[in-house]
Amino acid sequence: MELLVKSGPLGYILLGISIITLAVFLERFIVLSTEAMRLKKSRGIIQKIISAIEKNRDLDTARLEELVTIAGEREVESLSKGLGIIRLSYTISPLLGLLGTVLGMISAFKEVSTSGGMVNPSTLASGIWVALLTTAEGLTIAIVAFLMYHYLKFFVNKLARHISMDAEIRIMGRKRDAR
Repeated sequence: MELLVKSGPLGYILLGISIITLAVFLERFIVLSTEAMRLKKSRGIIQKIISAIEKNRDLDTARLEELVTIAGEREVESLSKGLGIIRLSYTISPLLGLLGTVLGMISAFKEVSTSGGMVNPSTLASGIWVALLTTAEGLTIAIVAFLMYHYLKFFVNKLARHISMDAEIRIMGRKRDAR
């Protein structure tokens, strides 16, 4: 807590960003895990696609594949909801940390100039240390958010492949049944 207080207002902003990022990650992880379990039971998104295939049996195979592709893309897009927030977090956190460092350095050198160049080196080092703290905070948040984003993106892509393969199998089964 002491480090957070020393990092100033930007430290609190970075804390807020990290809390939001964690909340989005946990929410998406729960949603994606639930959908993965539903897929294993042919429920959830795949059930919607199966329903679309059954409702449109009279369409030729090419049109049906197009319809299923559009429906699948829409559903995968809904699974990706919130990932942009995590991506924004890993993009902006190091910049905010750097801003904190620059502001801290300005403050430290302002102190040097107001003291007529006769500043205690430990005072200057203390100011620089506090300034660098926000960079470390920003980089830490960015690295963790980057890993979260790519983990969830991998999870979404894995579900999308599963949905696509399952839908393709059902369309191919429909072709066989039509013969």
